[in-house]
Amino acid sequence: MEVDGVRGRLLEVIDGDTFTVRIPSGEVTVRVLGIDAPEFDDAGQRYLAEQASDTLRALIGDGPLRLVADAEPTDAGGRLLRHVFRADRLLAADLARQGWARALPVSPNLAHREAIDRAVAEARAGDKGMWALGAADISLTVDKVGEVVTLTNDGPSPLDIAGWWLVSLRGKQGYRFPPGTTIAPGANLTVVSGQASGSHRFQQRNVWNNSDPDPAELRGPDGRIVAVWDDPGPA
Repeated sequence: MEVDGVRGRLLEVIDGDTFTVRIPSGEVTVRVLGIDAPEFDDAGQRYLAEQASDTLRALIGDGPLRLVADAEPTDAGGRLLRHVFRADRLLAADLARQGWARALPVSPNLAHREAIDRAVAEARAGDKGMWALGAADISLTVDKVGEVVTLTNDGPSPLDIAGWWLVSLRGKQGYRFPPGTTIAPGANLTVVSGQASGSHRFQQRNVWNNSDPDPAELRGPDGRIVAVWDDPGPA
């Protein structure tokens, strides 16, 4: 493995988008650019995180890897931000194509955004990995400025969503629906934060990022994705 021209050895795959490498100067943590994989402590997604980690480990294999910096070489925590290649294959796109990562474009590190977007679209169209959406007929929209999420039961029967999670992907804030939460056919249910009023409320005061894309996911109790709101961009 080559890290900025220095030979290294894979130590650990932490999750589907993060791993550690031993180089002569010590141990470094690499955050794969352009994607967001399920994390072990993220709102009931441990099973998905295991699948993402195993897939990244298999993609890395015995290398060799090439790690390429973008506009920002490190994040606030000191991790190396890198595009990761095995031969001419972009690992972020390969992981996304198998359905184990979302696109996470963060300016100014956007060198391979289109390739990753295409890979995610392919996985979603094929119901692969975490995009094997549940059968519930439900949709969601987010008013980021107003801090209001609206869930709509589009099906013909009442929908029991007790134990489900609503998650803001940018900040990893999650709301878990309490026992007895149901949505009648054709009805709406709102989850609020900020100055908005409502009985279902995030613990955090301000949840939705108005400067960068902040997609939302509705997840079943097992962490599987039930519905998605794709943020079109800054509000």
